Amino acid sequence: MKKVAQLITFFIIISVYSLHSQNISVQDIIQEGVELHDSGEYKEAIDKYNKALEMDSTSISAVYEMSLSYLALKDFENASLYSTQVINSDDETLLPGAYAVKSEALAEMDSVDKAIELLYEGLEKNGEDYLLNFNLAINFFKKGDIDKTLEFVKKAIDLDKSHSGAFLLNAYALNEKGLWVQSILSFQMFLLLEPDSKRSKNAFEEMLQTMRIEKADKPVERSFIQQQMSRKESTVQNVDIPPLSIENGLNRNFVYNAITTTLDSLENLSEEVDEFTVFKTVNMEIMKVLERESKGLKEGTFWTFYIPFFSHIAHSNYYDTFCRYISVSYFPESLEWWEQNPESAINFVIWFEKGDNI
Repeated sequence: MKKVAQLITFFIIISVYSLHSQNISVQDIIQEGVELHDSGEYKEAIDKYNKALEMDSTSISAVYEMSLSYLALKDFENASLYSTQVINSDDETLLPGAYAVKSEALAEMDSVDKAIELLYEGLEKNGEDYLLNFNLAINFFKKGDIDKTLEFVKKAIDLDKSHSGAFLLNAYALNEKGLWVQSILSFQMFLLLEPDSKRSKNAFEEMLQTMRIEKADKPVERSFIQQQMSRKESTVQNVDIPPLSIENGLNRNFVYNAITTTLDSLENLSEEVDEFTVFKTVNMEIMKVLERESKGLKEGTFWTFYIPFFSHIAHSNYYDTFCRYISVSYFPESLEWWEQNPESAINFVIWFEKGDNI
């Protein structure tokens, strides 16, 4: 009897050890899939997730990662199918992401209204969430509902200011609304967070057009919407004079005059000034006006966050470096400067992340 008991104990230990090893193996395989996905090898990643599911058919993590890879492959039917499984699982940690994946798949299949309805359901089930609000903003932007876009992108930014995409979408929507001064600062926040991507270059060009430094001869390609929809009917960028009325306590005429006066002064110099210097100079004059206009009791994120934030940079020893940093994708000389001044670049990044207390 004692030997039988010992044998049973032995098999129990082996079973527990095997189960533990299997769980580790499943997670390892999922992680391998994630790494493949991050490298752009989406089909290979899906193979890994299928292998993980063969070992553990209840792994919702594998199903969720599968939905992401199918979305990246633009296989929207499967992205919707697998994200639905995650939603039905009620896995609290993965629910917001699953709602985001399925909503994007629906939107790409020309079901934007269904995507919006789904995201509202996601917010009701999960509470306020950055990703769900951001995706709602994107879908309303696709529909051309700028007011709703601004409503939800503001919520996304309030929830998490570390994501560059929200600031870029905010800049686009503000421009479409005619709030061109606010859009300039939102563009710059995006460029601080994401200075060197393809969309950074396009964003910087649109910002230069908004600042009247470049002419808007043709629409700049935008993220979030198809190119054929991009600014074809923009009422803001393709006019000689932007809206100048007082809006939310800001006299935009003061900003416009500062821009035009500065541009005229630079054009009248005996020596030609390069475009980077033009940008840096005009931007500083804009900040001077905004700082002056911000005096007094004014409410709203524009007055309490954007202007103090960028005024602090303008008054710091890092203003020139800041201008190089956000223009690195647009001006070749900015990229060259960064390559030749790595220590200054590193010091600016540290200062930006940690502030003056370093």
